[in-house]
Amino acid sequence: MFERPEYLWLLAAAPLIAAPAWLAYRAGARLAGALSLVMRLGALAALVMMLAGAQRPGTTGARRMSVVAALDQSASIAPDQAAWMARQIANLRAAMDPRDRLGVIGFGRDARLLAPLRDPRLLALARASADPGATDIGGALTMAAGLFAPNAEKRVYLLTDGNQTAGDARSAAASLAEAGIRIFTAAPPPSANARVALVKFAAPAAVHAGESFALNLELDSEAPHPVAARIALAADGERLGDQTVALHPGINRFKLPYQIDRPGAHLMTASVAVDAPEVTVNPSATAAVSVIAPPRVLMVATTPPESVLRALSLRHYEVSSAPPRGLPADPRAYLAYQAVIIANVAADAISPEAETALNRYVADYGGGLIVTGDTLRDSRFHGTPLEKALPIKFEPQPPPPTREPIAVYLLIDRSNSMSYNSRFPAVRDGERIRYAKEAAIALLNQLDDTDYAGVIAFDSEPYVLGHLKPLGEDRAELIGRVERLEPGGGTDFKEALEIAEREILATGLPVREVILLTDGDTNRQYHDHDQLMADYAKEGIPVSTIRIGPDLENLRLLQDFAHATGGIFYRVEDITKLPQLLVHLTHEAQNFKHHERTTVEMASASAILNGIAPREVPTMEFFAATEPKEGAEVPLLIRSPNRSTPLLVTWQYQLGRSAVFVADPDSIGSLAWLRWDRYAEFWSQLVDWVARPGDSGLFTVRVRPAANGALTIEADSADASPEPNLYARIAGGGHATDIAMTEVGPARYRGESAPLPRGKYAVTLMLKVGDTEKALLERPIAVAGSEPSDTAEMRIRPVNQRLLREIASESGGAFAPSIARLVRRSGATVTGYRSLAPILLPLAILLMLGDVFVRRRMIGD
Repeated sequence: MFERPEYLWLLAAAPLIAAPAWLAYRAGARLAGALSLVMRLGALAALVMMLAGAQRPGTTGARRMSVVAALDQSASIAPDQAAWMARQIANLRAAMDPRDRLGVIGFGRDARLLAPLRDPRLLALARASADPGATDIGGALTMAAGLFAPNAEKRVYLLTDGNQTAGDARSAAASLAEAGIRIFTAAPPPSANARVALVKFAAPAAVHAGESFALNLELDSEAPHPVAARIALAADGERLGDQTVALHPGINRFKLPYQIDRPGAHLMTASVAVDAPEVTVNPSATAAVSVIAPPRVLMVATTPPESVLRALSLRHYEVSSAPPRGLPADPRAYLAYQAVIIANVAADAISPEAETALNRYVADYGGGLIVTGDTLRDSRFHGTPLEKALPIKFEPQPPPPTREPIAVYLLIDRSNSMSYNSRFPAVRDGERIRYAKEAAIALLNQLDDTDYAGVIAFDSEPYVLGHLKPLGEDRAELIGRVERLEPGGGTDFKEALEIAEREILATGLPVREVILLTDGDTNRQYHDHDQLMADYAKEGIPVSTIRIGPDLENLRLLQDFAHATGGIFYRVEDITKLPQLLVHLTHEAQNFKHHERTTVEMASASAILNGIAPREVPTMEFFAATEPKEGAEVPLLIRSPNRSTPLLVTWQYQLGRSAVFVADPDSIGSLAWLRWDRYAEFWSQLVDWVARPGDSGLFTVRVRPAANGALTIEADSADASPEPNLYARIAGGGHATDIAMTEVGPARYRGESAPLPRGKYAVTLMLKVGDTEKALLERPIAVAGSEPSDTAEMRIRPVNQRLLREIASESGGAFAPSIARLVRRSGATVTGYRSLAPILLPLAILLMLGDVFVRRRMIGD
């Protein structure tokens, strides 16, 4: 072994030193030349080895003990724990022999020398401190190993909680064990001031506008008892509110519901605070959320079902309506929508080209398709491209059953308030009464001559325009009386309801309905109608109440009357839909007879029915008969004593999904569904299931932030054709950067940005050909910036005793030793190195003198 191995390069001078001996050898003095050569080279080797500090190893008993104490100064160590470590050093110093040596280092992300190895009595700690943002135990052990003198018994006293967040402590400990350094470990006791830390704050990367989502919050408490903590939430620096929660020992998880109504990018910040004696570490965190436009649905219908439109609107879908005639023949035209709903459309209303386009929209582009209502009764769709995309076969429907006459009594409010506009109450243009008359006439035209119909107009008293009798006797006269109605007077519909009840009971007809059409204002009190409401309910006469206009008077009375009697309450916001609404109320009643009692069952598990219990699903009275195709699933089944038929059928059709709901959502046979409090949930989950994932348009973009603030942008194309000119532009903070999107798979492209500072940006997917740019899609995003370097250090974790025990055991040390054991000598031997200079120098002199002798006596120099 050599202390200065660089001097070994001097051996390169051997040819020069050997030259005289070699020349003598060549001159004929072979023996003398050979002896001279050996002596000269031997002397050179001895001198070079001496200069290089040649040593020979040997074992001797350790003459002294050296201890290096390593103190954890990271942020995870509380002040009282640091004070405990200082007391341990003081106790160690007092227990050590003056002949021994003690040194101290502090460590966190890095390691600092606080005191070199010296007499324990002279120990003085420097005020330097390590970077507290991490815990690198391996780095501390490596630094400690370099401080020891070779002839001392070497020990490291490691004081830490063992929660390393950087480096490799096990690998470093193994190296120290090979060098004969024993490691003793100890952990400070739990802090008297319990800590609370915000461990996690996360938001979905992207949500739709109007969609409720959860902000996930995790708080860690090491207090042994419940702690009151104040959680505050802010968006883009604006405080949203706060709440006080009780934190139990350990991890506490919270879901904070939130909703953002408009597209945009937002930086959400959560913070936590506690009262003394507890303390907060890592008290705040930021998460970014991108709010994109709501999913779009295309409703194809001559008369769109109001209940479905309302249900999807409540769930924040953007619904557009289009008539069946003139639908696009290009399947890419439907990519602007996540799903298409076809309702009550006849076969001759959709062109074959449009059917083919809808088929390709589902099959080739992954679109979603739902068909419902009378469309399923039209067997002319059999064998068409539309049927190919659906999970059912269209079957000829049985002829409408013969029916008994039905009785419908219509009560029309003709009070003075009906002379105003439905949306602008200060405008007196007669809009309410005009549409009320149109609705009444539309209803009367729906009924057969054998049906019984009666009409009462009321203000502060009733006016019987036509008593309940077969409509064929005076249809034209009754319609004429309705057309001549003019508003005026007060409002009282109680007596009109009494007349209607008496006359309906007198007919003896089993199928009857009272429809009350009013703006809600009445001169009577709510409880004046209690007995009348009970009588209607007892006799089984449903009263459907239709509320016109924005006023709120007697809203509860109309709702309760409909609910108690088995009718349905409508609040008409768009009065132009009033005639259509009354038509729907009688649409299925024309075929109503004594039907077999049906029940609806969940036949197969489906995500469409998540959160909906089987017993909650209402019955359905009228529906189309269909046959599921092989491979289709039937989540809902209508069962009757004599037969069973699907109500909801779904399947995967190549890249997309389709479903059929075999009933008319707005018919009187669906009243139980319309009153169902899960109706909007059912339709939204059905649309969610079939919907084409991703954005509206040809491309879908996903933006994933990395911990350092960089962005990974992925774009999926609905078209399989390669696009070499695709770029993503990131704009914000007054700068814009274009990133080339590389094709990484079939119709999939990816680009990555450099780390971005915290802030809001817009990512625009575009085509760039020369100087021409075409924007395809824009996504607002927010970047929370790089994660703080000490985030891991701020997490509250128990002492890692397993690591500390492993380190101590592998090196022959101990975990949590007493000070007396730590300083007790073990009689260990140490490997020492003795210099060979006392041998090499005399040897070199002797060889040099020998060479002189040979050259003078045998060669004659």
